[in-house]
Amino acid sequence: MRPLPAAGYIYALFDNLGCKGDRFYVIIPHCLLQLFKSALRTAMTEATSITTEYQITVSSPVWQRVEQIAGEFNLSVSELLEQIGEGQLKVVAVPTNSEKISDRDIANALIWLAAQTDVAINVYKLQKLVYYAQAWYLGVYGTPLFDADFQAWIHGPVIPDLLEKYQCQFSWEPITEKIEQPKLPQKIGQFIEEVAEAYFEYDDETLERMICSEMPWLEARGDLPRDESCHAIISQESMKKYYSGRVFSK
Repeated sequence: MRPLPAAGYIYALFDNLGCKGDRFYVIIPHCLLQLFKSALRTAMTEATSITTEYQITVSSPVWQRVEQIAGEFNLSVSELLEQIGEGQLKVVAVPTNSEKISDRDIANALIWLAAQTDVAINVYKLQKLVYYAQAWYLGVYGTPLFDADFQAWIHGPVIPDLLEKYQCQFSWEPITEKIEQPKLPQKIGQFIEEVAEAYFEYDDETLERMICSEMPWLEARGDLPRDESCHAIISQESMKKYYSGRVFSK
């Protein structure tokens, strides 16, 4: 068996490529993804002569994503690959950001912007600003800014770890931590500036009333009384659905 390429590649599973009983696996580097179609055609042509089995382990999330893509075209995985090989579907390489953005990156960006514009932000207002950044990004772009989940607390959405980081030091007082300007992708940096422009003028209590009247927070809490503790997750899908609707209704 030939050695497989090193890590950092896209994993793609190919099965039953025109040769009964044959199965082989390939790994395609991002930079060569545009050659996928021609490589697949060659593979299908030569499948009958392949005697060596190439195999890697494909994680469950990767396989689920392959199945999801096939399902969007109402195809099985084998049918999807066949249509790609025949040129009926085109594979396009999409560059990804290798540096993952976290909720703290977004919080730092908002704290830095607040310092530049002389806006006071306490830990609770920060939570709501970070929430709106995530919510509107989901609504506009359909994908999250970061992975952390918000819980539907009494006074609004909270990321517990982020709350704890600043609450111990500043309590209810404005956050005065000195932060250098975060290095975010230009598109995201501009987006955070738009969020700040829209919501910096509101205090924590006003933001609470706004968010707690909106469906994602309400749905997460269900039938709980307004003043009852809750740690239910506000789903990203709920946020995306609600805020995308507001984008297109404007």
